Parts: sequence; C-alpha cells; structure tokens
Amino acid sequence: MSLALYRKYRPQTWAELTGQNHVKVTLQHELEGNKIAHAYLFTGSRGIGKTTAARLFAKSVNCENRKDGSPREAGQSEPCNKCSSCTELVAGRDMDILEIDAASQTGVDNVRENIIANARFTPLKRKFKVFIIDEVHMLSIPAFNALLKIMEEPPVHAIFILCTTEVHKVPATIISRCQRFDFRKVNSEDLLNRLDWICNQEGIKVDRRVLLDIARVSEGCLRDAESLLGQILALGEKEISPEEASLIIPNTNYNLVLELVQNLVYKNAEASISLVNRLVQEGVDLVRYADDLIEFLRKLLLAKISKGLKDFAFDLDKETEKQIIDLSAQFEVSDLLFLINLFSAKKFEIKTVPIAQLPLEIAIIEYCDRYGRENGEGPKNSPPDLKEDGNKWADSGVKNSTLKNSESAIKTDINKKLNITIDEIRSKWHNFLVQLQNFNTSLVFILKTAEPLGLIGNVLKIGFKYSFHQQRVNQARVKQVIEKVLSEFFGEDLIIETSLLPKNSESEFIKQETKNDEVELIKELPDPNNGKQQEMIDLLVNTLGGKIIE
Repeated sequence: MSLALYRKYRPQTWAELTGQNHVKVTLQHELEGNKIAHAYLFTGSRGIGKTTAARLFAKSVNCENRKDGSPREAGQSEPCNKCSSCTELVAGRDMDILEIDAASQTGVDNVRENIIANARFTPLKRKFKVFIIDEVHMLSIPAFNALLKIMEEPPVHAIFILCTTEVHKVPATIISRCQRFDFRKVNSEDLLNRLDWICNQEGIKVDRRVLLDIARVSEGCLRDAESLLGQILALGEKEISPEEASLIIPNTNYNLVLELVQNLVYKNAEASISLVNRLVQEGVDLVRYADDLIEFLRKLLLAKISKGLKDFAFDLDKETEKQIIDLSAQFEVSDLLFLINLFSAKKFEIKTVPIAQLPLEIAIIEYCDRYGRENGEGPKNSPPDLKEDGNKWADSGVKNSTLKNSESAIKTDINKKLNITIDEIRSKWHNFLVQLQNFNTSLVFILKTAEPLGLIGNVLKIGFKYSFHQQRVNQARVKQVIEKVLSEFFGEDLIIETSLLPKNSESEFIKQETKNDEVELIKELPDPNNGKQQEMIDLLVNTLGGKIIE
C-alpha cells in the first residue's frame, strides 16, 4: 500500500520543514548551544508542522553524532539520519520517544501510566526520554493536574513536547512551565515551492495554475495541500492540466469574487446581477460566497490603507497579491467600507428570504445607485451619448472635430493587454496636455492639478486634488474628449476612472508638473493694457464651471 504524500515526504531535517522559520531558528540555536528546556508547547492550526517539528527535535536531541556536553558548530543542529537513534525513531521503534494521543487518552490514569510512570525511569538507550503529547488540550482537569506535578519537578532526562490546536483550553499553570512556540499557517509561496518539489520527486509535471488553486483551497494548511496534490497525482497522468485537476479540486470562489468586484469597480449592476444569478444556477453556496467576498474586500481595504498592513490580509501568491493591490487603487476607502458593511448585513438575509440571491442583488443595486446619487449620473460603465447636437459641444468649449471623429464609445476591458505602462503615461503626461490644449484649453488647467495613479487593462485611474475638478471631468461630454485625446496620443483605446486624492496630501507629481509650467503660464497671462482681461475671465469661468453674477 502506497503512503500518502504527507507521510512519504515527511521532513526528516530542519531544512525540509516548510515555513515556521521563527520556530526553527530558535530550536536549532538551543540544540547548537546545548540549552535544552524540559518542556515545550507547540500551538497553531492543524496540518502546519507541529508534530513534525516535535519529532525532529526529539531526533536531533538524541542524535548519536551530537557530541555530549559541548556546543555544536553553527548550522550543525540537523540530525544525521544515519545513527541507530535516528533510524529507530523514523521506523517507530525507539522506546525512549513516546508519542501519546491525548484525544484518545484523556483520563488521569492514562497520564499516570503512560507519562508519570515512564518518566521516573532513565532512558533505555538515549540521553533523553522525550514525551510528545498531541492534542494536549483534550486532557481532563485531573489529568492536567497529574501532568503538572511531573512538569513542576521533571527528571533531568525527561523532555515534554505538548502540541495543541486550541491553546486556550490548556491551563495557564501548564503553559507557564513551557517554552511556547506559535506555529503559523504556511504562506502561499512556501506552499507552492513545497508542492513543486514533491511533483519533481514524483516525476510528474503539474500546471502551475493547478498548484495555485491547491494553495488557495488549502488556506495555509500544508497537510491539506499535500493530500489534495496526492489525489491529483493519483489520476495517473504524466502531465496534469487545470481541466484534469478540476475533477479533484473543489470549486473555489476566488475567481467568481474577483469577477464581481471588477464589475463593481465600474458600477456595472447588470453584469454583477447576472453573475449572482449564474452562481445560483451552478449551485454555489451564497453564504460562503458572501463570506469570501467580504474577506476579499477586507484585503482590498487593508491594501488601500497601507502596504504595511498586507501581512494581516494576504495569504496569497505574489501574482495574486499584486492583482489585489492594483485593484484596491480603483476604490475609495469609503466605497470599500460601504461595501463591507452592506454585504455583511445582506449575508444574514440570504437564508431567510424566499429568493436566495435577492439580498445580494439588492446590495449591488444599492451600491451602484449610491454612486449615481452622489455624482448626478449613471454608472461609470454607461457610455456617453454621442448623438448630441454639435452646438452643445461648442457650449462646453469642445471643438466639433472631436464629435465627428467619434463614432462609438470606447469599451471597458480590464483584461486588455496594452503596449504602454502607467510609468510611460506619467512621464508623457505633460506632452499629452499640450495636445489636449488643441481641443480644450480649460481642461488643461484642470488636468495640471491631477495625477495618473494606475492602469488596469484599458482603464486609467486619475486622482484629483479638488472635487469640483473631478465632477467636471466626470461629465459625459468632457470625459469623452479626454478619452479621445488620450487614445490618439498614446495609440491605445483608453477610458478614465476618477478619484479624489487624500486631503492635505502633497503630490510630488503635481508639484513638479505645475512647477514646470509656472514660467509658461506667466508668459501666457494677458497684458492688462492690451484689452484681453475679459479673455482670461472667460477662461477661468469655463475652467471652474461657474458663471458671472455681477
């Protein structure tokens, strides 16, 4: 009978232990310096290496090639895996290493017979007698009291390693007598490296997208990831594609959540509601989906506030992490807070209404309608009306040539691959404004106090210092002019998305842009003696969208 992958490839050295560097470094230093404690407490969620680390420590501390009474050289804490102590432990025949499952041996009699009685006798062959107690939180109160007695006055040859997934159930008196190590969930990069290594050992090529899905589904649990990989490798193919792996890997909501959030970026209520109804048809658990959506929005929120908070939000591969950071730039903090509160409230209604998807549909409409009410227009994905009369364009200061050359609105495509980057747009922004001046001088003054922030697909995010500038640019006719010139200048079909820059923030980009233009602006100011004051007044009125009242 073949072994499961997590047993077949159980780490036999500290170097093979995936993640948990904060634990490994400390334990290895203790081994190298012969500073061994009598009791250790390993805590953390399931399947992340607690018991494996306990066995490694037991193997290392009794390794026969470890010189007695003298510190080893740095980096020499690894067990040799060749001496009788190491080989017997791996084979499960070492009588001085006792593994006890507290989940099945919870009573005080079990503790007395298996631990206390054994601890009184010196080791048969080794230097230390090591007791590994798994799921220690399952012990009864009398059993804990009995264990506490031996831990208060431990024999010099006894080492206790307690492992638990629920440390809050372990009495404080026990915890206080242990060196505590908190094991963390394995991050996605370490998981991917481990899975890739196993695939190489097995001589099977697995598509990286499959490994990404395994890492995502396992949620930091290495044992789950290895078990799932084992099921996929059992298909018996030399190369595993995503289509073949889909027979094994449970459906993940990540891509569906990403699709909905991308629709919400552009306030596309129709596409968002269609997606929710498609979920119902495919039998997706909407409550679980809502949970995943809220967690995804939380990641966006923390990324939006500060990149320093990413450690509390991201358990993703670098590619997905970058995707989230880029997507967070498309939202305001207030939008994300509104969405999280909205979907959190609607989640509890899913099981109480006759139409399960109705609460999510209402949440989508409320969010998209909120944008319309705040900005006095429809969703951002709504194309501007290009059939307006040429005189109306003239009223806005736009030359009619723009209208003649625009047959249809540019369509949003966030997956489109462009031949330009946001850095190129920023570096050529001044030249773009020069070209825009041929169409509308007032817009140039507005965009000189704006900053290109990001580029997703063919959507350019622009930040404005002033809300009235943002509102002016969001007007359908004005927005179309800017997009038209942008597309012509950069040679790509671009649309714009606007946001406000943080209050009281100083944009170095804007400061540099306005500094470069100071001399040119002064030269362009009309001479008060040549009768052109009215020209400047008209220009300012048009720029600020105001009117003369006196």
